[in-house]
Amino acid sequence: MANDKVAKKLYEWKPIYTRLAARPKIKWENDIREDLRILKINNWKTCIHDRDKWKVVVEKDKTLKQ
Repeated sequence: MANDKVAKKLYEWKPIYTRLAARPKIKWENDIREDLRILKINNWKTCIHDRDKWKVVVEKDKTLKQ
């Protein structure tokens, strides 16, 4: 294959720059906090003490995720 062929140039090409670092992985806790923000639940710490109220929140979140 001649040196002026496109396939040869692509095969021998070396990138000049490195790829940017990826976004950090989302922690489980941050994901939960984001879900609570979307559901507009600000008093989640008091809400978890009432099982019936917390069950409603969890069911609401399940329907959001589907």
